[in-house]
Amino acid sequence: MISVVFFGSFQQYSVQILKKLHEHPGFQIVGVVTTPPRKGDRGVLTTTAVHQYAKDNNLPLFPLEDLNTIPNIERPDFIVVAGYGQMINDKWLNLPKVMPINFHPSLLPQYAGRFPIEWAILNGEETIGVTLIKMSAKFDKGDLITQVSQPLLPTDTKESLYTSLYDLGGDLIISTLPEIVSGNIAPLPQSGTGFYARQLTKDDGYIDSKKLSDPEFAPILDKKIRALLPWPGVWTFVFPKNGPKLTMKIFSFTKNNSTLELEKVQIEGKKSTFWSEISSHYSLSK
Repeated sequence: MISVVFFGSFQQYSVQILKKLHEHPGFQIVGVVTTPPRKGDRGVLTTTAVHQYAKDNNLPLFPLEDLNTIPNIERPDFIVVAGYGQMINDKWLNLPKVMPINFHPSLLPQYAGRFPIEWAILNGEETIGVTLIKMSAKFDKGDLITQVSQPLLPTDTKESLYTSLYDLGGDLIISTLPEIVSGNIAPLPQSGTGFYARQLTKDDGYIDSKKLSDPEFAPILDKKIRALLPWPGVWTFVFPKNGPKLTMKIFSFTKNNSTLELEKVQIEGKKSTFWSEISSHYSLSK
């Protein structure tokens, strides 16, 4: 049986991989490391989905604030990292008997960084995939172990892709780790460079409202909606008949032969609604 210490904090997506490892008879989870509970908007402590899964399934849980000290934990065959989001130091990287493994939802070195799927959609990629690397002290720079690709469909959203790729990654980890143990797979250095999937900001979701009357803008708007909802969102400024400009989130639209029509939107401070119901009160240009 292969023993694993799992690192993850990324919403339900990290849980997808942890669950596959936990339920597989060939693996034993000897530790789960996740970020500690954080205060939410209302001051209530919120645990990660990984924390909750480990607790519900009586797995050894370590919600660590500081990785400088390794707790009393059995030395595993592998460390498996999937959506942890923090640098893991040499103390941990040297802990496993075989090696530390990192899962990344892109075809490295393409789309290294924190937001690979969002940028792949924004850039209009037609193929996406997952990579397992031997972890190093630098983010996403370790030696390549294996990769699997899949189509990026024009209907895919970041949420559908994170779900499918983390599912694919879990299966790949389960099939690959025994091959590493048996010596059938050896990591190789990454070669070349790729697009860096930098941190997204609210500004990445901004659209000049003047472009929303141009049907030729529809493909760009479509990619932004699929890549950036729910965060950082897609937004613009609108101009009420009386008063200062306001921000408006855009959730959906339709494109006819010669027009681009906004559908579901939300003016700041108000509930979401349909643009057709409020367009008489606002203008897309000053």
